[in-house]
Amino acid sequence: MRKTHLYWWFLGILIVFAVYKTWFAKVDDLEVALKLAGANRRELEKVIAHYKNVDEDKEKLKATQFLISNSIIHASQKTGIRDIYHNSIQFNPLDYKDFPSVREAKDSLFKVSQVTTIINYDIQELRSDFLIKHIDRCFKIWRGSPWKDKIDFDKFCNYILPYRGTSESICYWPEELYNKYQNVLDTIQEKTIINTCIALNTAIANDISYDNRWVARGLGVQSIHDILETKSGMCDDLTVYGLCVMRSFGIPVSIDFDIHGRHNYGHSWCVVFDESGDAESFGPGEQHPGEHKHTFAKSRYRTLAKVFRKNFSANEDGLYLQVNDENDIPPFFRVRNISDVTKEYIKTYNIEYMLEQPLSVKQKYLYICVFNNGVWKPVQWGEISQDHVVFENMGADILYMIGCFNKKRIYPVSEPFILKTDGSKKFLGTSSVKVSKQFAIKVIKGYEAPKKNKEYYLYFWENRRWNLSQTIIVNKDSLLDLANLNKNTLYKFQNFSRPFTVNDSTFTWW
Repeated sequence: MRKTHLYWWFLGILIVFAVYKTWFAKVDDLEVALKLAGANRRELEKVIAHYKNVDEDKEKLKATQFLISNSIIHASQKTGIRDIYHNSIQFNPLDYKDFPSVREAKDSLFKVSQVTTIINYDIQELRSDFLIKHIDRCFKIWRGSPWKDKIDFDKFCNYILPYRGTSESICYWPEELYNKYQNVLDTIQEKTIINTCIALNTAIANDISYDNRWVARGLGVQSIHDILETKSGMCDDLTVYGLCVMRSFGIPVSIDFDIHGRHNYGHSWCVVFDESGDAESFGPGEQHPGEHKHTFAKSRYRTLAKVFRKNFSANEDGLYLQVNDENDIPPFFRVRNISDVTKEYIKTYNIEYMLEQPLSVKQKYLYICVFNNGVWKPVQWGEISQDHVVFENMGADILYMIGCFNKKRIYPVSEPFILKTDGSKKFLGTSSVKVSKQFAIKVIKGYEAPKKNKEYYLYFWENRRWNLSQTIIVNKDSLLDLANLNKNTLYKFQNFSRPFTVNDSTFTWW
């Protein structure tokens, strides 16, 4: 579906977080944020003064403090392209017919262009007039909604009040989106949160649609104003749009996402909280609440290993709080505003692992990884206790590997294993037992099939690394003939395919 963008921009603000952590023990969150605002501090103090001295609304003042305090962990990320003369180049994926043509055009363009990712930190960009206008509008909609008394202040602050969904460019959208969809309210007989969400989602389906050409473009998440113009996007774009539409009507919504367990990259969708506080997932412009959760059972690539929720505020149980230097943990776990919600979607298991031998480098934590987009990606951490570690709330029918993080990379600690649906582990090692059956498969890289007569390198996992097994040539039917394979062994083709296992009758992609 798409490459997860959640932590792309995060690497650029580690210094800010390090300063934040140093100050955190000395002063309150608001003062930390104001210090980090630098030259923008005056703008933020105008908002605080407005609700102290002009509006004199204690709830709005508290909400202002919430937004400013947590804005230090948010930023906009935008990738720009310039020619050799430093002129900006606009790259619109809708100018091309399909995913491969967009990717080909992008690759050609990037070879001769200057590509720069610009990060704008919220704490240094937010303006007083924008914040006051946004806060006033959100309170007006929330206080006037039929379910106001069912949405407590904390839920309002995290899931209605925020001015952004993820890393898109900031713009003012509450009134524009409300005005665009307000006629939908006349069609709802019983105005509950879920009924209103479904009605709005039906209307959204007429205005935006998923288009994988945006995935190939790969230049970040569109802003709301961008989506209103392009009327399409990847799942990250659609979730931001759906989230903002719902919030403009006082509906509490967040974004959930996974890193695929049996497919490359990941997926994101929205979740709405009803009057009882229960969360219900939905796909903006696609599946409604009550329907969406069934999509995970329809295809192998949505087999869930982990699901995370994006909040506006920082997660107080995050691994980043347990370490002295955030560079000692993988970048994904330095993200401060995500929480693990896997148990809301599937039956989960705690995976216990006993270290077979001492680690070569002293470690306090280990990480359980899925194989995604050609690398082992950590999705959960566990603290080592007497050579024993537990990884909580893991999804089954997934290939995992346990590793440690050192010198900016994951090093394998365990052999790969499959967590079976009964909670047991099946470790994959090397075996001399040959599989009697031969297989002919089509290995797809992105959206391209293997080319006739091309050589493909097959690797197997042994001694905690990939080793060359054999070279295979694509046959006249554009298939790869696989023979002389071993049981209980993990294989993959170089660079692009999912790993797989075989037995006498079955070929299984992991």
